[in-house]
Amino acid sequence: RSHVSSAHKACDLLNKSLAAFLGRAELSFRPEPIEGPEVTAFGIYRGDHQATHLSEGEKTAIAFTYFVVHLADGNLPPGRGIVVIDDPISSLDTNSLYQAFAFLRGAVGSCRQVFVFTHSFDFLKLLLNWRSRERKKTGYYMITNKIIEGKRHAELAPMDRVLQEHETEYHYLFKRLKQLRAAQDGTISAAYPVPNMARKLWDSFLMFRVPSSGSPHAKTLALKDAGYDAQKLDAIYKFINDQSHITGSGFDPSLVPETINVLNAMFEMMQVCAPEHYAILDESTA
Repeated sequence: RSHVSSAHKACDLLNKSLAAFLGRAELSFRPEPIEGPEVTAFGIYRGDHQATHLSEGEKTAIAFTYFVVHLADGNLPPGRGIVVIDDPISSLDTNSLYQAFAFLRGAVGSCRQVFVFTHSFDFLKLLLNWRSRERKKTGYYMITNKIIEGKRHAELAPMDRVLQEHETEYHYLFKRLKQLRAAQDGTISAAYPVPNMARKLWDSFLMFRVPSSGSPHAKTLALKDAGYDAQKLDAIYKFINDQSHITGSGFDPSLVPETINVLNAMFEMMQVCAPEHYAILDESTA
């Protein structure tokens, strides 16, 4: 009787966790004795019928939920367990990604050492933000590939610092363009990388400042209609639009001095159009 009770308690916990993970109670675990009453397996049901044709996301959710609940069953000695988790959010949608992270964080707190592998940039950022205050206790690595004598070789290397230090590409571009603005010396080599990076930064800013479905040009016009400096907005748009496309003629040397003017105008417009946003972004990339 105690065994049956224990199995049902385990099912209740698994089902609560699975429902929280998926956001619905459509799937459930049920105990199914096999080879006698002392051995219990769990069946997966959709409503009152055994579940078939599970999606890849559902399979991942079931496996991860079972793993997390089993990890907390008391059989892993606190402070001694070593856990390896391989890409726990494979095939999950964005909503489940946050659930997976919350489950993982709550489950491994008492482990001695945890290894987490992931291909997901979004999941990586959650992990990095979580461990940002524990950097002395956390190592970050990535697998790099090289071709040696025609064969691909993989090796473990320290994670690229761009991935570690910047929450988004937006932060990285903002910081790099600040650096490039300070580095302008009147040469083509200093100005050459600016247009493409400036275009991506400006397009990202417009997505935030003018959250419509319009084109970057239409969004720039909206800023002008709102009363912002039309001349500077025209200069920004023309420079990044003309110089970030292949024209066949290459980079016009006469535009080198214009590069610093456009960079100054772009940062000024970002600050004027969204002062609080700009201040936070500027401080976080200092």
